Amino acid sequence: MRAASFAVLATTAATLASATPTCAAPPTATVVVETAHGGAFNDRTNVTISVPVGPVYANGEALAAVSTLYLLGPDTVTCSPFKAQDGTVNGGLPFTVGHPSLLSTNSVVVGSLICTPLTLA
Repeated sequence: MRAASFAVLATTAATLASATPTCAAPPTATVVVETAHGGAFNDRTNVTISVPVGPVYANGEALAAVSTLYLLGPDTVTCSPFKAQDGTVNGGLPFTVGHPSLLSTNSVVVGSLICTPLTLA
């Protein structure tokens, strides 16, 4: 009787575990932030950040000095820079894989990024 109870409990636990939905990580875009130090095309550094697809992304440290933004992937996303941290006030052209957003030959502050899935027409 005791063995049968354990078998029923084990089967029930396995069924519940398989029925529990898993929380997938939200999709992210990989963005390279390039910074020019000292003028046009001289002494450039970069940092790579992961930007969630969908919500407004603000990162005061990584976006404090930006000259060019590159999207490494995925190629199904487009990202746009904004001057304000709340995703308002256009800060430059949208960028996709292979098509960076050239903001300045020096560096400018970007308040936020918004990355969205590309819509096919």
